[in-house]
Amino acid sequence: MASEPFFPAELEREIFETTASMHPSAIPTVLRVARRVLIWIEPLLYRVVCSHKQPEVLSATKSKPPAFFHDAVRHLLLDGVSTGWSVEEANDVLRLCTGVTNFAAIGKFSNPSLLPILEGMKIQRLAACLEVLFGDPRYIDLCHRAFSSITHFDIFDEIVSGETTICCKIPMLPALTHLCLNNDVPLNTVQGLLTDCPRLDVFVVLCPDYSWAKKTPISDMRFVVAFVRDYWNDWERGARGLPNFWSVADNFVTQKRRGLIDKDCYWIDDYDKTRADLEAE
Repeated sequence: MASEPFFPAELEREIFETTASMHPSAIPTVLRVARRVLIWIEPLLYRVVCSHKQPEVLSATKSKPPAFFHDAVRHLLLDGVSTGWSVEEANDVLRLCTGVTNFAAIGKFSNPSLLPILEGMKIQRLAACLEVLFGDPRYIDLCHRAFSSITHFDIFDEIVSGETTICCKIPMLPALTHLCLNNDVPLNTVQGLLTDCPRLDVFVVLCPDYSWAKKTPISDMRFVVAFVRDYWNDWERGARGLPNFWSVADNFVTQKRRGLIDKDCYWIDDYDKTRADLEAE
């Protein structure tokens, strides 16, 4: 490792942090530049953790102080489908990552044992199937402390006509501004949520079928329908500060409010192109 800095420390740190943020794949190489750079940049290596892509995080939790992960990790995906950890190991990782604000869990890692851990955190963005998270639809409780600070909520549960466990409780979430449901949500449910949630800025339905979107008689400016080919890739993009469906939807609604898009338009016609255009701005 090199030892003597070429620039003032503040400028040098800013240069390396900017490089690491813009090019995460280069972080392992950057870490070898100098000891001081390792101290500055190593936390950025763990800013976004996807368990199926970074299984080595588990061994790192055993060699670093707990404060490191509290300070470093802000976005955490526990993928219980593609990661070889046990449920207990995944929970141990979450317990260390108490500074996480953006959390998602799927597969065996999404289960009721997460709830006591999450209630001690300040999760702002959550993606989960509530029936799986609570273990049974009868036990779903959106008044649980784990949901008190959520602003962006991606709900994977299938919402059927007459559903009374989830949608009637969504308006009670005190911090919620962005809601996402999936597939063929009953139209009366969509309209009811838009009416009952006046603080919502954006309500997205991710739907692969344009025919459903075409017949939707919803005219609320906050309503957006889109088709995302790879949800988890899109989730990671958003975690890394790149455009994802939330930023695209925010921009779409803003353009409607400015009169640049018809106020009754809600279908994002070519999501991939729209996202790329937003990234290029």
